[in-house]
Amino acid sequence: MTDVEQELRQAEKAQGQPIAAALGVFDGVHLGHRQVIAHAVLHGVCHVVTFAAESMPQKQGRPVQYIYRDEQKRRLLSACGADAVFALPFGEMQTMEGEAFCKKILRERLSVDTVVVGTDFRFGRKAACGTEDLVRFGRRYGFAVDIVPQVKDAGGVPVSSSEIRFLLESGEIRKANALLGADYQILAHVQTGQHLGSTVLGIPTANQHFAAWQCVPRRGVYASFAEINDEWIPAITNIGVRPTVTGGAAEPVAETHLIDWTGELVGKLLPVTLCKFLRPEQPFASLDALGLQIRRDIKARMKLLPQEEILSQD
Repeated sequence: MTDVEQELRQAEKAQGQPIAAALGVFDGVHLGHRQVIAHAVLHGVCHVVTFAAESMPQKQGRPVQYIYRDEQKRRLLSACGADAVFALPFGEMQTMEGEAFCKKILRERLSVDTVVVGTDFRFGRKAACGTEDLVRFGRRYGFAVDIVPQVKDAGGVPVSSSEIRFLLESGEIRKANALLGADYQILAHVQTGQHLGSTVLGIPTANQHFAAWQCVPRRGVYASFAEINDEWIPAITNIGVRPTVTGGAAEPVAETHLIDWTGELVGKLLPVTLCKFLRPEQPFASLDALGLQIRRDIKARMKLLPQEEILSQD
């Protein structure tokens, strides 16, 4: 913790504001996570304590692909009401015993009054501790514990990041959006591409790369929106390896064409919201055939419902 962060904790205590810590990985910041944060906000100043995804290649011994980058997760947590977000490095924490975490991190470093977690929360070395241990340590070190019941979907199944990852990888974007509580979004800087879209096809695209450890939605074409200066621009987004150009030997990339919009986006951080899966990725015999299909995709995209209705549909 930096000196500035320590001063902030002391100032909040001096002003008599209780501090509530919401604990979890919070991958995707889905409906269940939002409920945990909402409870923390009710208890006082809300501090989210999580792990940096880049530092956590495995969860409970299993490899994990994460839905969002850390910066995007931080933005979503703040939008949900978090006053501060502490992304702890997993490498430094994985060998710490559960009681030591409660004493050294929650009590001594963060000075929490209340800890808020979901029912399936695990912590400590090898995830050996659960909610009962957290309550016991809370009594010992002077903080209350609020255990938030699981949020379930319409079929009674608990909302989970793993289920959302499965839906994204299956192209079930509307179902994934419903469980996320906000439409899935690609948030990355626009990279320079091969300029085939603008110079050869006459259909310029904004190219965005996924992190190596990031969950990639099903390859194919999506109805989407790109946000520029607080305005949502209708768009189509292709996620894939561009088989017509690369033969399939490439890393997945998101290519978004902003319909009836012109401007320079390279180097800018561009939010792209996926709303509906239109078709799977496919190779074409030529660039001309590819361009013809993209124009068909644009026409199909423009026949969809207006912006507000697409974004709000389940």
